[in-house]
Amino acid sequence: MYVRSMGHSWRLLLPVLLVGVLGAAAAGCGGSSSSQPGTTSRSYSTDPYVASSRYAVCMRQHGVPHPSPDRRGDFHLTPAQERRLRSVPRSTRELADKVCFHHLKGLNMSPLSSAAKQRALGVLRQLSACMKGLGYAMGPPLVKNLPRGRAMFGFRNAPEGAPSPRLSRAQHTCEKRVDLAGRLDRIIADDRSGL
Repeated sequence: MYVRSMGHSWRLLLPVLLVGVLGAAAAGCGGSSSSQPGTTSRSYSTDPYVASSRYAVCMRQHGVPHPSPDRRGDFHLTPAQERRLRSVPRSTRELADKVCFHHLKGLNMSPLSSAAKQRALGVLRQLSACMKGLGYAMGPPLVKNLPRGRAMFGFRNAPEGAPSPRLSRAQHTCEKRVDLAGRLDRIIADDRSGL
């Protein structure tokens, strides 16, 4: 599973379903900080690295072994980091995200445009062709905007449950061959900059 966010990205393997959290980090743009009437004023960073670093620290403080971002504010997990994140109960991860998400509010949370979704589908088709070459048939590719600046990148009818070690290796191999993370990052960056 590939996760890409407004302000950060990270990879989590689930059954050959790529889920993304779309972000401004790749585009280097953000929104303004503000507070709601009647609430305590908060300062949100519009710098993707600062916002993502604060988010990662907060997640760790709430029991989720979240890695630190790279200098652009993106998270790129190793397979070992993916396993550690998956070992934390989903309810704990969701609660931590809910508590920590405010660190990302200064970043651009706009949904992906139709043009960006079409470009991402092309990348997923290439990933599917690579997986087919390694003996795995994928369902139709899917790119869908989700709430809170998130988006799903994946395949319909993905198998349920944890992937086998062989499937995980095939997925990692194909993700590298098609430069999945880099290409999705560029698509998101272009979309955020209006290209």
